[in-house]
Amino acid sequence: MEMVCNIEIIKDGIEYIVRVHLTNGLIREYRHHVFEDALTEMVIDLQEELSE
Repeated sequence: MEMVCNIEIIKDGIEYIVRVHLTNGLIREYRHHVFEDALTEMVIDLQEELSE
């Protein structure tokens, strides 16, 4: 089994912040008022990143 990322989810007032720390050192951040939108964008990006 291999770890591919670490996901951090924060609620700042009405905004959700999702930070993804990839094992290659990249950090991606997603901010949305709707939690599901932040997760959807993160999953789409991760699928693209990990399929390469």
